[in-house]
Amino acid sequence: MPGVGTLIDMSGIVAGGMTAIVFGKLFSESMKKMMMTVCGISVFVLGITGIMQGMLSVENGSISVNGSVPLLISLALGTITGELAGIEDRIDHLGRMVEKIIRPNDGVSIAEGFVKASLVVGIGALAIMGPITEGLYGDHSLLIAKSVFDFVIIMILTIPYGKGCLLASVPVGIIQGTMTAAACQARAFLTDAALSSLTTTGSILILCLGINLIWDRKIRVSNMLPMIVIGLLLSYIPVF
Repeated sequence: MPGVGTLIDMSGIVAGGMTAIVFGKLFSESMKKMMMTVCGISVFVLGITGIMQGMLSVENGSISVNGSVPLLISLALGTITGELAGIEDRIDHLGRMVEKIIRPNDGVSIAEGFVKASLVVGIGALAIMGPITEGLYGDHSLLIAKSVFDFVIIMILTIPYGKGCLLASVPVGIIQGTMTAAACQARAFLTDAALSSLTTTGSILILCLGINLIWDRKIRVSNMLPMIVIGLLLSYIPVF
């Protein structure tokens, strides 16, 4: 049923905030870091699985790799496009501007916690691919994984930023629910090649997110988002 994954994700956000409010003082910095690492491992595995699903096929008992050339082209062109557009910098700048406007002179406002949490859990590879996968295939697995990830993130953010972080569940529900509905409608217009491209390029973004979480790297994943569109366009070119 479309939308179930987003409801689970919203529940994870609220549960993470409530956990922090009740038990926040019990979590040490090392424990928080370890929880993020475990989330990163899970996201990394999801990315690898999606890439294998999109690129590997079994024919006559042998494994073959498909679509490597258009994947490399979309990865290169998409990243260049994103870097030139400065997508990640623009998102960060927007977040800093909003936080600066709403930040109170003393303490942390509910609005600041809301904005901070919304920017973290509402934008990213899982926030895009989760609802798309749910809408196209009825597969809730990415959004269920995101709910666990968001549970940990919101729990960590709520400790310094307060109960406003729980309200991030509202924009997440609206945005992801809308994307799921749009994906349901788009399913009739997408070819098998386009669906395969969408799965593979999206999984690369998820893999990179996992790398960032596990090894504390700073791959600018948002700047790679255009590769999804370029990959879709290439899938309609017969030569590929």
